[in-house]
Amino acid sequence: MTKNESVTRDLRAYGGTSGGRLYGGVVQEIEIPSGRVLFEWRSLDHVGLDESYVTANPEHFDYFHINSVDVDADGHLLVSARNTWGVYKVHRRTGQVLWRLGGRKSDFRMGKGTVTAWQHDARSHDGGRLISIFDNGAAPQVQTQSRSILVRLDMERMRATLERAYKHRPGRIVSKFMGNAQVLPDGGVVTGWGSEP
Repeated sequence: MTKNESVTRDLRAYGGTSGGRLYGGVVQEIEIPSGRVLFEWRSLDHVGLDESYVTANPEHFDYFHINSVDVDADGHLLVSARNTWGVYKVHRRTGQVLWRLGGRKSDFRMGKGTVTAWQHDARSHDGGRLISIFDNGAAPQVQTQSRSILVRLDMERMRATLERAYKHRPGRIVSKFMGNAQVLPDGGVVTGWGSEP
């Protein structure tokens, strides 16, 4: 499950106040029905504030904004962070960030059409070699329309290439928040357009 945590920090370097409210993302694996926490990962321990594409306001700084977690083929986790424009592969035991896809500190060379903005719902497919992402591209808008994409990962050369993009037709939809891309067993993709009906 995902959640946010709130801490007080000096956020003046990021446009906030000396006693600002900083929000970080948390992933927890919880045993049912006992409720015992088996694993916990906190973005504030592993991802710097300088990776964010937002600035603090006087009330708070939501630098990460976690919005999905998936279990990759090797058992490690894929964590999507809307406000860093990145997907993070997290070691299931140590919490170490194994790699970043996109964002300010991508470990992959991002091919044409693979860069996302304000994305949601990163999911692993094809043994971890393919990632589906809903790319909002908005709030604020930086792309002409939202889309679902399939990104192929070359782990040897650390390159990301666009395998396929799905855009709404007719008309351009710009989803300011939420959204998802579900890959079907036959290879088709169903897109949920988030804020747009």
